[in-house]
Amino acid sequence: MPYTIRGGVLYHDGRAQIALGQSYYPSYHPQKVPVPPTGDRLGEMAKDLRAMREAGFNVVRMAALGEVAYDQGKVSVDFPLPDAFCRMCEEQDLGAMIRLQGYSMNLRNFPDATMVDAQGNAMENAWSWFIRNCVNHPGIIEDNRLGTRVSAAHFAAFPAVCSFQIYNEPAYPNRGLYDYHPETLRAYAAWRAERGLPPQEAPRSRPAQGEDVSGWVAWRTFLREKLNGFLCDMAAQAKAGYEAPATLTCHMSCPLVPGATVRGEDYYATAQGMDILGITCYLVNRGPAFHQAAMTLDACESAAACFGKKAWLIEYNARTDMPPQEWPRETYAALGRGFKGIFYYQWRADLPYPDGPEPEQFGMLYSDGRKASSYDMGVRMNRLVNRLSEPLAEAEKVRSGVALLYSDAANAFSDAQDNRSALDTAQCAEGSILALRRCYTLLNQQGLTVDFLRPQELAENPLDTRVLILPYRRGLPAEELTQIEAFQASGGRVYEYLDEGLGFRPYVREQPRVAHGVVTDQYGVSALCDRENLRPALRLTGCHGDVDARLLRGKEADWAVLTNYDPLERPVEGAVLEAQGIRAARAYGEELPQEGVACPVADGRVQLPRLAFGGIIRLERT
Repeated sequence: MPYTIRGGVLYHDGRAQIALGQSYYPSYHPQKVPVPPTGDRLGEMAKDLRAMREAGFNVVRMAALGEVAYDQGKVSVDFPLPDAFCRMCEEQDLGAMIRLQGYSMNLRNFPDATMVDAQGNAMENAWSWFIRNCVNHPGIIEDNRLGTRVSAAHFAAFPAVCSFQIYNEPAYPNRGLYDYHPETLRAYAAWRAERGLPPQEAPRSRPAQGEDVSGWVAWRTFLREKLNGFLCDMAAQAKAGYEAPATLTCHMSCPLVPGATVRGEDYYATAQGMDILGITCYLVNRGPAFHQAAMTLDACESAAACFGKKAWLIEYNARTDMPPQEWPRETYAALGRGFKGIFYYQWRADLPYPDGPEPEQFGMLYSDGRKASSYDMGVRMNRLVNRLSEPLAEAEKVRSGVALLYSDAANAFSDAQDNRSALDTAQCAEGSILALRRCYTLLNQQGLTVDFLRPQELAENPLDTRVLILPYRRGLPAEELTQIEAFQASGGRVYEYLDEGLGFRPYVREQPRVAHGVVTDQYGVSALCDRENLRPALRLTGCHGDVDARLLRGKEADWAVLTNYDPLERPVEGAVLEAQGIRAARAYGEELPQEGVACPVADGRVQLPRLAFGGIIRLERT
């Protein structure tokens, strides 16, 4: 029976599964291929897909390489290599994910298709800028709709195809300010008029010190809405006339790092407009950097859950030089945060072409078939996840009731204030994002499961948040403050984060003036947790402190997922997991026997075996 996706979960033969995916990625970039066009592409692909199945993967991702042609109002497609890929996936009992668009879809060869920077220059041909055409150009919009519909209809005929990817890492460039295409400027004027805003030209730079920032905030809001609206429109075109396959895109971690505003990615808009919220994540899961990676995963999962959707990792780091122990840490971190799909990038590394962008850099295999250092560990982890796949796919993340406010308006305000001359996101350091990072780390270190909510989600409160924290107050518009106060009036508790002392104080609209700027009415994170009865779902004692413990609520049992992110890579030894109402427990891990290890349980305390880089604990409830 073919693979299907329902409610963001992969099913095969009627049983839920964690989607363990790979990228077999002859790309739209001519120098990013595992096998050159002159080689035995079909023979090598058949061999590679068979090896992927044997390694424990169940879904493989590929780009729709071929020709999409427009002639007198009709679109025709020719995809010989992807067609063969889809047939081979069916033969190997693999699901197929097809990326429908490349860098652009300009079927009628409009000469003015490309985005334009603030100086009027057309976007350069940089390999990592994956969406190049102006998303407000009427001809480009129509070409994308036509090409996407016909391409999707073509691939939907293959039984193996279960998912369509809409573009890849679609964002505005990380260098320069975009998009000042004439069609974008016309669309911006119309957008302002629709909202009752006075006519105003699009700003070509951030405001100077002391200038009004509202024009910049409006401009960046418009650009974000248009980019993500375009992506969701293409997802709708891909599903026109039928329900399957499931749609997703492949956002980056941009919303959680400096430069968020100029990149324009929006987890919430795409979660609302697509079947699955998909992201890439190449952040390290070891040492202090673990919290940044975990924050990206939690923010993505929260945005998806706000709309009843699931989160998938469409590219997870699989560098050829990656230490083997990073693989289990990555996998445990994703599973513990409720992800239902994990695709590693990639199976076979790119050939070392002259001037190739990533020769031999990513893959479980080098281009000549040699195993990378993480290969055996990756296969071992796949077998572990496959053994537990159905209950983990059906389990839901247990939340702590605390959320951080995520405000695009505050981010745009902060971008205007803090990044005035930055033309490269590497130079950006907006205070709103840095405060978000510090807040998350403080709470995550307490073992809390931290959610992220926009102001517009507070009224419905889809994640059952009890305590809302504002990481960054400046730049929150009156409308958002009203939404925050309505949540407060309905019984929610609201705190404002203060950088001085890394503390939190109760929110009120007009904070009283204080002598010398020193706020005394604030709480450290431990006191805040005590005051609001914020408790981790699981508590781990008896071992070093750099272990992340998350709880998933299953149908027949609960599941604790542990990630050991200790920078010294000390194993977890002598650890006790405190979880009330448990009568039996069994531990699984990359170094434990396949059948797992029974754990002694007494008085709500589970004695864990030695765990190297993490583990999964089945907790049977009384």
